[in-house]
Amino acid sequence: MDRKRQRIPVYLTQNELNNLLKNIRKDQHKLGIALMGYAGLRVSELCSLRVCDIYLARGYLKILGKGNKERIVPLTNPLQRQVEQYLKRYGSNLTPESFLLGRTRVAWHYVVKKYASANLGRNDIHCHTLRHSFATALYEKGATIERIAELLGHANINTTMIYSHISYSQKKDTVMLLEGKRSRVVRLLLPRRRQGEISVKRHNTLIGREKELEQINGYVKSGHSVLVFGSQGCGKSAILRQFDDAIYIDEYKKKRTIVSIIIQVRNIDPVLIKEVSKELNKLNIDDLIDELCSLQRLIVFDDITALSKSDRRIISKIAAQTTVLASSSKSADKKLFPTFVDVKPLKRYHTRAILSEMIHMNDHDKKDQVISDILHTAGENIKEAEYISNQLQLGKTTDEVVTEERVSNQVSIAPVLLIFVLFFVAYTLKSYATSMVAFSYAMLVVFRLIFYKFIFVPAMRR
Repeated sequence: MDRKRQRIPVYLTQNELNNLLKNIRKDQHKLGIALMGYAGLRVSELCSLRVCDIYLARGYLKILGKGNKERIVPLTNPLQRQVEQYLKRYGSNLTPESFLLGRTRVAWHYVVKKYASANLGRNDIHCHTLRHSFATALYEKGATIERIAELLGHANINTTMIYSHISYSQKKDTVMLLEGKRSRVVRLLLPRRRQGEISVKRHNTLIGREKELEQINGYVKSGHSVLVFGSQGCGKSAILRQFDDAIYIDEYKKKRTIVSIIIQVRNIDPVLIKEVSKELNKLNIDDLIDELCSLQRLIVFDDITALSKSDRRIISKIAAQTTVLASSSKSADKKLFPTFVDVKPLKRYHTRAILSEMIHMNDHDKKDQVISDILHTAGENIKEAEYISNQLQLGKTTDEVVTEERVSNQVSIAPVLLIFVLFFVAYTLKSYATSMVAFSYAMLVVFRLIFYKFIFVPAMRR
């Protein structure tokens, strides 16, 4: 009988955890993520943490964990200062028995996923990932398994042993023992890439899209559904994010999405959500779409380009019943909506202005150079530029970041130009020897591009 495969938990490094906490404006969200990442709290423990459980004078929290077992969790100095600042700002509205942060587990899972996607560009991070990160960091710093188990509130030490399996730094140090002393000395002397010099925040202001936004607002106010059409990476999502009162659908999941929209618009009591969902799931899609007719609320579908034809037709039916905003890169989708707005690629100076707002560096000259490197790699594709910026924040260089824009440029533009120039020179000189040289160079260029696409690029992505 095959055993169930045990997966290694995902975790964040301390640098990634610091980047996750950057640019979070809401104090409640920032403190909650910090408590899970730097104190190892479970999401249920975070929700039930009360003001009276905080002992700032002694610098620890009293946590009621699983099985009603209490444990003491010391606070680091930065985390203690963060808690003090939060209580100083909001303590007047709290009593000793009040929840420090409150909210539900589902709400905190959504908050973590939202900021992980915005600040790290990752969709595999959840609340328990922060707890894994806390424990893994302790183990890599030399803490014993027994101490980590006490801090996490594990009844069985075998549960804590998983962090000895995912500690990369200690595994690497062990494997490096195979190197000779000379190799290790050379490795230490090599210059290391500095990290943490750059910080990136998600851009919220709309630059260079005032005309398109005004046009879309006019259609929406008159009750018309609109398709925002443009090439991939031209900034359509940034336009859609300007509508604060809308219901945003990042990923369309057929009937489940429509049911979720109805529940959000009706503001159903959380206790009754399961029962209402069961009743709505009994209806077919056409009946659910009819339910949307009476719900006067703007619905935004971020990108429908990759959806199937049947799913796009369903969204078209929804657009006929209520006001819908959607974006797509397929010209055929224009027929599905009453009207559409064309979005052209941003001008280079607009893209530079957006990157200048996103990227923060102390050295302004170096910042300009970084922005120029990003623009050289991404072109007018703002999505690629944002992705490259986030990768630079994690310690990579522009040469190491592999994007679809760079691959397409290397594969399509470079060989055509080089081969054309080489054969033009050969034709002008009308020399057989020169023609053979030109042909040889052309073959080398093609071989290099094939190597780049099928070997180098996959290796860099891995």
